Amino acid sequence: MDMTLLTQIVIAVATLFASLGGYLLAGLNERRRDERTHLRASESRRFERVAELENESHAFQRDTLLSLQDALQKMARLTGKAMHFDHMQAREGKYTQLPEGLSEEMLAAEVEVSRLTARVRDPQVRAAVKDLTELSAHLSTLPTDLQGLSGYDLERRGNAKLREFGDRYSAVAEVVGEAVRREIDWRPS
Repeated sequence: MDMTLLTQIVIAVATLFASLGGYLLAGLNERRRDERTHLRASESRRFERVAELENESHAFQRDTLLSLQDALQKMARLTGKAMHFDHMQAREGKYTQLPEGLSEEMLAAEVEVSRLTARVRDPQVRAAVKDLTELSAHLSTLPTDLQGLSGYDLERRGNAKLREFGDRYSAVAEVVGEAVRREIDWRPS
């Protein structure tokens, strides 16, 4: 065989193998690029889903806290009505149960506050609301502490109870208000 023919055959085979190798390398590079693109897209979707869940969670907390504010205000108003009823009864020397409608309204308000409180993540808010709810329940039961009091002593004791409840309600309203403002001010990071 002639040397030029052998050289041409080697060059042709080398060219064929180089073309085939280039084709395989291009395919591998493209597959790697596709995998990286897919991985980036997958990470992006996962990040967006996490951000979406976080947004929904904060929106849920904000809405719950706003509803809790309304429910606490209603419970406080009803507790005040119950305390006024008890005070008026004590002026006449009577110590009776709350009227049925008021008692049912108070129970419904307390259940609503309890339901909303269970959904709140902030332990400080939950503890403050629980303390206020317990005070409300205590102050709206039969007022045995008013028995035997009359005149100035009765008025002083009744006013002291109202002040105590009002102060505690204001403190809880501030704690819940701060939590609401944190949720309103929250921005995704």
